[in-house]
Amino acid sequence: MDIELAPQRIFALKDQVSAEDARQRAMDRRATAISTGLGSLLQRPKPDDIALIASQRRVEPFWHVAGRARYVYERTHGYTIPPSSPEVRAVEFAGTTYEIVDSKAGRGFQLEVKEHCREDVVDELYVDALTGQPSADGATVRSGPAEEVQDPAALATEGTVVLAPEHRASFVVRQLLARMLKPVHADSVQEEVLTLDHSDLYYRPIWAFEFHWTPKDRSGVLEIDALTGAVRQAASLTSHMTRLISRDALFDIGADTVGLLVPGGSIAVKVARAALDRSY
Repeated sequence: MDIELAPQRIFALKDQVSAEDARQRAMDRRATAISTGLGSLLQRPKPDDIALIASQRRVEPFWHVAGRARYVYERTHGYTIPPSSPEVRAVEFAGTTYEIVDSKAGRGFQLEVKEHCREDVVDELYVDALTGQPSADGATVRSGPAEEVQDPAALATEGTVVLAPEHRASFVVRQLLARMLKPVHADSVQEEVLTLDHSDLYYRPIWAFEFHWTPKDRSGVLEIDALTGAVRQAASLTSHMTRLISRDALFDIGADTVGLLVPGGSIAVKVARAALDRSY
């Protein structure tokens, strides 16, 4: 099997919701940041009693891996060909006489042929690099404007919190390979090729705002997705991350790793690295 690995790239998706717009959306819905667990309408806070006490911009990672596989092979197979009518007892084809017999496949004559087969498989995955779960809107947000970066640490500007992936490239590629690699029933294999077209790490921006309800001394957080504008509640602001992962550690896919992911057989791995794919 020949496996060609994709260039390893990191992209930062650009904000579609400005900081001021995100702040205004949070202010308009600040009462919902506090209202969880409050049963009575009389207990619910008035917006004027809720103050914005902190804000934060962070970027969260998700993976996009995509590939295609091609299998070209030959095999022999017996075909049961039915006669034209019940009275036919034998047929002659290419100088050979074939008796009409009854079999599990039905009444007919048996003809052994060589099948020339080709299978093409195309697949892709979007995976949240923090949870390892599918990224529901990854395909949608990935299509937006983005900037390629060499190192995630470069995104930590103006107080932006950069979350380090909990799951690396090998975790996602293993899932994709499991879906694309398949045994073939063949007498001989002419071509067995798997190409990873994309092995990309994306960072998406999130704004978070912490509010405080002074009369009851309660706090809550609203998060605004800076790509879609969606609003959700959160337990707290994210702690500033100090753990950094090198680019090579994130993209832990190489010939040796692929050999472990695809056990058995003869595997030729071609690593197609991007020009900026160096050690940092």
